[in-house]
Order: sequence, then structure tokens, then C-alpha cells
Amino acid sequence: MSLRASVGVGRGVASFLLSPFRRQTYRNLAYLALAVPLGFAYFLLVAVGVPLGIGLAFVVVGIPLLALLVVFALGLAGVERWLATALLDVEIDRSGPELPGDSRRERLVSLATDRSTWTALVYLPTKLLLGVASFTLITSTLTTGVSLLLVPLYYDQPGLYVGVVTDRPVEFHPALYVGWNRLLVGYETVFRLDAWRVTTLGEAAAVALVGAFVLLVGLQLLNWLARLSGWYTRLMLDGTYDLAGAMRRAVGGRR
Repeated sequence: MSLRASVGVGRGVASFLLSPFRRQTYRNLAYLALAVPLGFAYFLLVAVGVPLGIGLAFVVVGIPLLALLVVFALGLAGVERWLATALLDVEIDRSGPELPGDSRRERLVSLATDRSTWTALVYLPTKLLLGVASFTLITSTLTTGVSLLLVPLYYDQPGLYVGVVTDRPVEFHPALYVGWNRLLVGYETVFRLDAWRVTTLGEAAAVALVGAFVLLVGLQLLNWLARLSGWYTRLMLDGTYDLAGAMRRAVGGRR
């Protein structure tokens, strides 16, 4: 292995082991935890608002409803840019492109038809995917890792069972065979596991080590997910309109 590869592996191992001690890890966790309720709320807003607005468009009421939904989307996109900047340390341009048109009406039409306006509306429901992924990783890795890590503190409590119980016995059949002079000579045994209970401090410490590893893996996966989310947020919302600035440009100047 070359020196450069060795240094890269060393840095990767250090990053893996030190992830619980970095402030950015917990900022990433805060961002991903917020993605769970926000993703569902955004999805419901768009999934209900868009079909309702289109369905009521023939009685005129739907057009103002769609316009109001776009305004909400621009405002929520501003919140998402702020969250990404504050928690993920991602720089996102929120100035938006210049609105063409000399009159107020022309600028409003430009705002309504500009791609940057609708990018925010597309981004919001897709955050549900991030929320689902965050919820799955947090519940499957962090909660499991913390529970295993704390086993030495409660494994010997009266009336508490800490261990493994199976519905059906689990059997392992390790075998070793060697061919010798047209004969097959070998050894085979069977290990059977019905249940296993943590009864000693040494066993509890071994379980805690497994929990620490699960916790480190979970934190690393969540950090990667947060970086991916920051990249996607910047891709979708970089250069989109800030709600206050866009409305100020659209209504400003000559009528």
C-alpha cells in the first residue's frame, strides 16, 4: 500500500472513530431529525394543494389557491436554505435572477413563469424521502447502538432479561473435509442456539462494544446522508428567489 493510500485510510479511520466528538455531527443530527416532520408536512401541503388548486381552477378559486401555494413554497424554501446554512454549513445563494419586465404586471408574470420559482415547489415534497431515510437510520442504528452500549448498567436488574431468544432453534453446521486416497475424511459438528442471556459483566462489556460499533456506523451513515442532503438542497435551491426579495422586485418600480 502506498504512503498516500495509508494516509487516506488513517484519516478515514480517525474520522470514523471521532464522529461522536464532533460538533458538526450533532448539527447534522438536528437537521436530519427536523427533516422527519418537515418532510411529511411539505408533502401533505403540495399533495393536497396542487390537486385542489387545479381541480378548482375552472371556478376561478383554484388560481388564487395555486398562487398562494407558490408563495408558501418560496417562503418554505427560504426556511430550508436557512436550515442548510445554519446546520449543514452549506452556502446557498438566495438572491435569485433578475426579473425581466418594466411594469409590475410583467415582473409578476416573470416571477410566476421562472424556473427558479417552481424548483422550490418540486424540492419540498422530495424532502419526504430524506425524512423517511433519516427516521429509518436513527431508529435502526442510534437507538439500537445506545441500547446495547448501556447494557452494563442494567443487565443484572431483577426481573430484566437481556439476551437473545429465538422462536425456533438456530443451528450451525461447521464442517471440514479433506480428500485422501479416494476417501473423503472430514469432521462435522452442530452448534444449536435456543437462547442466550447476559449474566456476567464481561458478557455485558462485549455487548457494549458491539453497541459502540453500531453507534459509530450509524453516526457515519447519518453524516453522509446530511452531506448528500446539503448537496441536493444547494442543487435545487441555489439561486431561487427569496420570498421577500422576489415580491419586492415584482411590485416595485413602474406599473
